This record gives sequence, C-alpha cells and structure tokens, in this order.
Amino acid sequence: MRTLIFLVAFISSSALQAAQGIPQIPQIPAFLPMAHTVPMRDASPIDGEWMITSIGKRVRIQGGRAYALDPWLHMFVLQVKPMMVVLSEITTTDGQNYVGKDLPLLGTWNAVLDRDGMLNATVQTMVGPIRYAMMPVRMDDQRAYEQAKRGRYEGGAPGYEEYDEYEEEYAEEDYYEEDGWDE
Repeated sequence: MRTLIFLVAFISSSALQAAQGIPQIPQIPAFLPMAHTVPMRDASPIDGEWMITSIGKRVRIQGGRAYALDPWLHMFVLQVKPMMVVLSEITTTDGQNYVGKDLPLLGTWNAVLDRDGMLNATVQTMVGPIRYAMMPVRMDDQRAYEQAKRGRYEGGAPGYEEYDEYEEEYAEEDYYEEDGWDE
C-alpha cells in the first residue's frame, strides 16, 4: 500500500512540475539491445504485431524475439525506443505455451495463448510475479496462429498441416459432375 501511495504522489508531483515548467526527471535510453543485434530463431505461430494492453504499446514478435514498435517510458526514466528488444529467447513446445526472457522487467516470461487469441503473460521478477496481456494486431501466418489457438499446431513451418479437417480430396472429374460443368 505504501508503494502505491508513493507512486501516486510521485506521478502527481511530476505532472504538477511539468505544468509549472519545473524540469522533470532526466530520461535515458533503456539498456536494451537493438533488433538487428539479436539473432532470429525459427518462426512461430505467434509471430506478428501485438499490443501490450496495460500500456497500449505495440511490439513485434519475430523469430524468437520481440521488439518495440512504439516508444514508452519504463520505470519513470528509461526510454524504450522502437526496434529495442523487449523479449528474447522465445520458445514453445506445443504452440500454446511460450517461455522467454522479459528484458525490461528482468525476469522469466511465461505466456499462454488462449482460445480468444490473447497472450496472457506472467513475468517472474525479483519483487514477485507481474502479469499482463497481449492482444493480436496483425499476424504473420494467420493459419498457424489459428491452429495454435485451437491447440492444433504441431510445429514445423508455420501454417503447415499435412491434412486439413475441412478439405476432402476429389478427382477433377467429380467437380465437373457435381456442378454440372462440361470440360
């Protein structure tokens, strides 16, 4: 409770200082690697653009890492800038459960892809678990993403599935006969 009171007082005083023209706390770039310096891994069904709902900022998950698309302020002084990596070493075993490292929060990132398509993340930090949700904006491989949401993603190349439950194989002649078409 004391922490919450301190944060509210701190934010209020910072806003008041800014309105009165009093200098704010200096801000510095976050100590995060840039996307081009973190090697990509294999593609996954969650590759695409996501919004962190609690802060309204977008990130792009791509090849086992996520980088910022929008800038935001972390811990009042650290500027997370576009192209800074915020999640690294993202892996999955089944397409629905993911693990990685949350670099700004300095903890292990665990996320579950639910049936609604949200990534519900929990980061284990030194001060305890921090939870947040990520909402999909645009996916790289919509088919692989849909399969993962249903718990049907089997790995391999995203979007790959040997047999689709909705497709049946017909000989070409069957199409002509069913529809009454002539060749």
